[in-house]
Amino acid sequence: MELLERGSYLHDLRTAMSEVISGMGRIALVNGEAGIGKTVLVDQFVHQQPDAVRVLWGSCDALFTPRPLGPLYDMASHMQEHVPALLAVDANRTAIFTTFLNELQGRPVIAVFEDVHWADEATLDLLRFLGRQIMRTNALLTLTYRDDELGQRHPLRLVLGDLVALPATRRIALRALSERAVRTLVGQRAVDAAALYRQTGGNPFFVTEVLAGSGGLPATIRDAVLARAARLSPSGQAVLRAAAVIGPRIEPWVLAQVTGAEALSAEECLAIGMLVPHGELLAFRHELARQTVLESISPPHKIALHRMTLDAIKHSPTASNDLACLAHHAEAAYDRDAVLEYALAAARQAAAAGAHREAAALYALTLRFAAELLPADHAHLLEAYAQQCCLIDQRSTAVQILREALQLRRKAGSPIREGGVLAHMATMLMGLGQDVEAEQCAGAAIAVLEAQPPSAGLALAYRVRAEIDGINHNLNAAIHWAEKSIAFGEHAANKAEYFIVQNILGSAWMSLDYERGCRYLEQSCTAADARGQKEAVVHAYAQLGSIASELHHFRQAEQYLSDGLAYAAEHDLDRLRFYILAWQAWTHLHLGVWIEAAEEAGMVPHDANMSVVSRLMALLTVGRLCVRQGDPRATGLLDEALSLTKHMHNIDRLGPLYTTRAEAAWQRGDCQQVVAEAGAAYDLAVRAHHAWYVGELAFWRWRAGDDVQLPEWVAKAFALHIAGNWRAAADEWARLGCPYERARALADGDVVAQLAALDIFEWLGAQPVADDLRCRMRAKGVLRIPRGPRTSTRDNPFGLTTRQLDILGLLTTGLSNAQIAAQLYISPKTVDHHVSAVLARLDVHSREEAAVLARQHALLT
Repeated sequence: MELLERGSYLHDLRTAMSEVISGMGRIALVNGEAGIGKTVLVDQFVHQQPDAVRVLWGSCDALFTPRPLGPLYDMASHMQEHVPALLAVDANRTAIFTTFLNELQGRPVIAVFEDVHWADEATLDLLRFLGRQIMRTNALLTLTYRDDELGQRHPLRLVLGDLVALPATRRIALRALSERAVRTLVGQRAVDAAALYRQTGGNPFFVTEVLAGSGGLPATIRDAVLARAARLSPSGQAVLRAAAVIGPRIEPWVLAQVTGAEALSAEECLAIGMLVPHGELLAFRHELARQTVLESISPPHKIALHRMTLDAIKHSPTASNDLACLAHHAEAAYDRDAVLEYALAAARQAAAAGAHREAAALYALTLRFAAELLPADHAHLLEAYAQQCCLIDQRSTAVQILREALQLRRKAGSPIREGGVLAHMATMLMGLGQDVEAEQCAGAAIAVLEAQPPSAGLALAYRVRAEIDGINHNLNAAIHWAEKSIAFGEHAANKAEYFIVQNILGSAWMSLDYERGCRYLEQSCTAADARGQKEAVVHAYAQLGSIASELHHFRQAEQYLSDGLAYAAEHDLDRLRFYILAWQAWTHLHLGVWIEAAEEAGMVPHDANMSVVSRLMALLTVGRLCVRQGDPRATGLLDEALSLTKHMHNIDRLGPLYTTRAEAAWQRGDCQQVVAEAGAAYDLAVRAHHAWYVGELAFWRWRAGDDVQLPEWVAKAFALHIAGNWRAAADEWARLGCPYERARALADGDVVAQLAALDIFEWLGAQPVADDLRCRMRAKGVLRIPRGPRTSTRDNPFGLTTRQLDILGLLTTGLSNAQIAAQLYISPKTVDHHVSAVLARLDVHSREEAAVLARQHALLT
C-alpha cells in the first residue's frame, strides 16, 4: 500500500541506506507527534529492502520502569548467539554493547529502535555508544520518537544532542497529512473530508481510526478508538481489556491464561484491526489505542486483571524472566510480597545493566512497601536507593534518603554502618553546596569509625575530609587526610576509591606546586586506566581540567577537559560529564571561544536536584557572557547563581561568583556596587592565598576607585594592570590566551592599542565595551574609528577549540588517527571522538572536505 505524502521521507531513508551499503554507517532520527505514522513509514521502508539486508527491530516499553535494554531482547532471536547469551546471564554492559556493535558489521543491517522516548537509561547509553561508532559499521541505526513529548529534562534530549552533532545523522521530521491527502483517504465514504481534516489536524492515526469506526465525527482520538472497540462482541471487548493490561507486547499464552474461554475472541480483535500480529506476539496497532482502552477500565476490574496477569506471567515459559514487567503488575495489583520480591530483583538487575534511573524508580517502588521490614534491611534498601540517586545526580533526594537510613542504623546499633552513611552523606552535601553540614558529617563519621575496627567507611571518611579541606584551600590539611586515606585504603577492595583519593592528593598539590600536582594526577590517571578504573580516570581529568582553569592555565585546561570528555564518551561514563562541560564552558569563555562556551553551558541541565557546582559554573559562564554582550538576562542569571551559594563558604565557588557580579556592576556603571561585590569575597581569597581571585577582585575594586593594597603574590596580569603597565598586562593576557582580558588592558593604552582592543571586542561580540571604548576615543578626538572587526581577526569562524585545531592540522597532513594519537599522546579512540567533533563543527562529511575547508578559510595559518 502506497503511503500518502511520505515519498520524500522514504527517499531520505533510501539515500541513507545507499550510503550504508557503500560502507558508511548512518543514523536516521524519525520523529513526529503520536500517531503521525513513524512506525508505518519505517515498516514500509524495511519491507522494500532486498533479502541481503538484515533487519533488527526492537521497541521500548511504555511502562513506569521499562526493562533495561528491552529492545535488545526483542532483537535477540534475529541475532547471532553471542548477544542473546550475554543478555541471558546479565553480563556487564560493556560486553553487551561491544558484542551488539559487532552485529552491525558484515552485511548491511537496519537496526530499528522504536519509541525511544520511552527508552530506559541503559538503552539510551547504548544508543550514545553506537552513535559514536556508527560510521565504522554497515548499519542504518533508525530511531523513532515523539518529539512533542520531550520536555527540557527528558533524558533523550541529551542523547539527541550528541547524535545530531554527528555527520552520520539524518533527521526525518514527519508532518501531518494535507487536506488533499485526507480527502483521498475518505474516498467514497459519506464523511465531510474538510471537517475531518479540521478535527484531526491531518494526524494519520486519528483519521484512520475515525474512518474505521461507525457513526459521526468523534471529538478526540479516544472517542474514535472506543467507537471502533464498540464493534466487538462482549467477549472480544473482554479480551481487548485484558490485552491492554498485559502490556505493549502480548504473549498469546499469557492472554489465554488471563481470559480463559474468551481467548478465542482474540481473532475477533485481529479481524477488526484492534490487535495486530507482531512476530509470535500480539500488539495494539498503536500505543495510543492501548492507553485509551486501559483508561476505560474501572479501577477494581483493572486490579483484578493485573493480579491474573501477574499470576500468568509467573508461570510463563518466556515472560517469567522479565522482572521489570513482573514488578509493574505486582504494583498495579497491590501485591506487597510480590513487589518486594520482583521490584527489588528488577532494581538490582537494572543497576547492574547501568540503567540507574530505572533502578532508582524500582528501589523507590520497593520502599513504598517496605514499612514492615527489619530496621537493618530497611536501611540497606535506602542506601541502595541513595546510591542510584547519586549516580543519576539526584543528590538532594539521596541526602533525604540517607538521613532516614542513618536513623535506622542508629536504631539497629550498627556504628560501622552508621559511619559509612555519614561519610556518604558528606559527599552528597558537598555536591549540593552544603559545605558546613558536609564538614560536620565527615567529622562525625571519623569520630564514629575511628572507635571501631578498620573499615572501608573510615577510608572514605578520610577522603571526604581531604576533599572538603581541598575545596576550602586548607591544602596542607587536605594532603594530611588524603595520605591517611591512601595508607588506610591501599589494600581495600574498592580500588576506584583508592585512585580517587590519589586524585584529590594531586589536586591539592596543583594549588601548591602546579607542575608537581599535574605530574602526580597524570600518573594517577595512567595507573587507574591500567587497572581498569575508568571512573577514576574521568575524575582525574575533571580535577586536572578544573584546577588548571581556575589557575588560568586555560590552554592546558582545555586539553585536559576535552580529553576527559572524549575518554568518558569512549567508555560511556557520564557521571562527571556535566561537571567537565561546565568547566569547559568557563575555559572557552576565557579563551574567547564564546559560541562554544554558550553551547556547552547550555548542555548542563538546570535541575535543582543535581550537583550545584556544575550548575553554578554553567550559570556564571552564561551570566558573564550576557554581561559582556549586553544581554539583559545577565542580572537574573547572576542572582540565581548567588542563591545557589547561600550555604557555601569557600573561594573556589565564591571567587567566580563575585568576580562576575563585580564585572556586571561595573558594566552598569555602579561603582559602589562594584566595591561591595568585590569586597564580599576578597578577605576569603586572601586567607586562601588564591593569587587569581585576589587579583581579579582587587582589579575591580581598583577600577571602582577603592584603595587596594596588593599582596606580593597576586597574579601577575592583574598586578601589572593595576600598576598602570597596560602593555605588559596585555602581553601577559595574550600569553595566557585570553583575548577579552587582553583587549581590556589595551583599552587603557594609547590610540594604536585602543584600536587593537576595539578590533578584539568587535570580533568577540562584546558590544557594550566596544561602544564605551568608541565614546572614550571620540572624546579624545580620535578620528576614523572603525565600525566593525577587521578581516584579519576573523581567523576562526567555526569556533574550533585549540585541541580541535591541533587535530585538524594533523588531519590535513594525511595522518591516520593512530598516527595523530601517537603525536598527541592520547588514544586512537579519543582521536576518533575529536575528528567527529571537527567534522560536525565544519559541517562536512569527510577528512578530505575538512582539509579543503581549512585551506579555503586559512584556519591553520
